[in-house]
Amino acid sequence: MPDRARFSVEPIRASRTFEAAIEHLTEGIERAGLRAGERLPNEGALAAELGISKPTLRQALRVLELSGLVEVRRGKAGGVFVVTDLVPAVAIFSAVKLEEDAAVDVLRARRVLERAVVHEAMRTATAADISELQRTIDLLERHLGERSSVMRADAMFHRSLVRACRNETIQASMRGVARGLAPIRDAYSGGVAYDRQTLDVHRRQLHAMERRDDAALEEVLDEHFRMLETQFAKGIGRRWSDLFGPRARRPG
Repeated sequence: MPDRARFSVEPIRASRTFEAAIEHLTEGIERAGLRAGERLPNEGALAAELGISKPTLRQALRVLELSGLVEVRRGKAGGVFVVTDLVPAVAIFSAVKLEEDAAVDVLRARRVLERAVVHEAMRTATAADISELQRTIDLLERHLGERSSVMRADAMFHRSLVRACRNETIQASMRGVARGLAPIRDAYSGGVAYDRQTLDVHRRQLHAMERRDDAALEEVLDEHFRMLETQFAKGIGRRWSDLFGPRARRPG
């Protein structure tokens, strides 16, 4: 029997990072001839080979696990293991669609919940809260061009907004939204131009909050939400209006 190829994957160069990761992993498994029970490289190695972050990789692995191709085991003896010799292409397609619908659901929830949070924070924020928000904006500006640092500063800005509400229930609700948004932000946003736009909307949002200008705040919030929504829609080959416009059909 000839030797089987070593498992390897090509770096991702497509804009549809999440779906490309699934395609590259599936092709890598087939090309290497991996059998049920055999192990893939660890998450760190897979992410490095694909040229993506671990959150995006885990999103792709979750889809492959739901479709029945792999099993992700935690712990010292854990890893990513092939479950079947046959690639379940139809199940993978269905799982991708479910994941995309879940992402749309999170982005729509964000519009409702984050808008309410920002208006509440505008009402309750102290001078110290405003200073902390400004500090996160300064951090974002200082780290432009460093993707992981920009994402951390962006997350700090949003957590500071939630803390300014001084409401435990709001904090618990927004933690769930943040968990759902993290892989979407990671897979579909980024680039210096996008990060500069993020910096600009954070500045204008804080300025509107300081002036208690509801109209200006609504305008900048809509722009802020549309940034990620537009990138996501483009990434999965859809129009923003089809997914998030007034007449958009709801998943399910």
